[in-house]
Amino acid sequence: MEITEVEIFDVKLTPRVTTWNPVIVRIHTDEGISGVGEVALAYGTGSAAGVGMVRNLAERFLIGADPSRIEHLWDEMYRQTFWAQGGGPVVFGGMSAIDEALWDIKGKALRVPVYELLGGRCWDKLRVYANGWYHGCVEPEQYAEAAQRVMADGYSAMKFDPFAYSPEGQWDYPRRALDLQRATLAYERVKAVREAVGSEVDILIEVHGNLGTTSAIQMGKRLEEFNPFFYEEPVDALNVDCMRKVAENVDIPIAAGERLYTRYGFRQYIEQQVVDILQPDVGLAGGITETKKIAAHAETYNLHVQPHNCAGPVATAAAVQLDACMTNFIIQEWFPYHEEKHYQLVKEALEPQVVDGYLEIPDTPGLGVELNDEVIVQYPCLRVS
Repeated sequence: MEITEVEIFDVKLTPRVTTWNPVIVRIHTDEGISGVGEVALAYGTGSAAGVGMVRNLAERFLIGADPSRIEHLWDEMYRQTFWAQGGGPVVFGGMSAIDEALWDIKGKALRVPVYELLGGRCWDKLRVYANGWYHGCVEPEQYAEAAQRVMADGYSAMKFDPFAYSPEGQWDYPRRALDLQRATLAYERVKAVREAVGSEVDILIEVHGNLGTTSAIQMGKRLEEFNPFFYEEPVDALNVDCMRKVAENVDIPIAAGERLYTRYGFRQYIEQQVVDILQPDVGLAGGITETKKIAAHAETYNLHVQPHNCAGPVATAAAVQLDACMTNFIIQEWFPYHEEKHYQLVKEALEPQVVDGYLEIPDTPGLGVELNDEVIVQYPCLRVS
């Protein structure tokens, strides 16, 4: 089997802004089997760079290659690009999408889900937590009302960033030294959500790495009374010592990993046991191949893994395949409240299939999703052959 063509879809779901732009890859072979993957740079700024990186990787490493040699191709991309040995979300995002697509091809060729090739299922169903439910909320009462709707939808866990929305309602990250008004508002938002959902629902606090160490500790201590499931990226994840200082002074499990890449980027966090829950993004950390290794390393230190997931439905499918075969999996990030056009990028998206906060693990070969060609053709496509 040989790779004959690579399609790179630049899916601008919000064309006038750069806030939601999945980059989806489909690799074709001469035996008629294709596989899909996703560069998880849909949010923030950088999706166009992801498109370009996949193009460069495809031109140099993929056309004519044997797609079954996944480890070999990963190592070739890592060592021969030059830049991968320095790291970063663009190069590893491109490698991740390709890696996912290669596993998809292999699973389809052997007619089994990818998790069967990685040791088989550890779980019958996966617990997920809802994210993206608090869009536009400003006042604590609005957070409470929105949280009750999430609970009514059957979710027993939900994540939100109580710091991100300014008092004026703008998504505007706070300064490192949190001012009293923003600190008080964040506290009241968390309090309102906890009171609205009760003690039986887990609340997960996101910070996006925006606080300075002092403010992160001060806020963490205040939020302890609400028993959060975790405190995510309270400080910049690139500074291991700052994260450790927060962990040593706050009695809430610390989670991080969205902006860490490969086993090398996670090594200090794992070996020094700085965090309690690792959050590698399968579409950024190095794909299925590398994230499985990160999880295995974490297991030697009794650390949990919760794959980060904030992109398109192909990224979700890839994360689910890994969740299914990780013994130290704890919970999966889920976005059930996107516009319908988001889920229509694939046939039978997994996001709407959650029941009472759990996803039954699919048994479809490969990643378990196929692109919806009637929809995906609406978006620009770069082809390499």
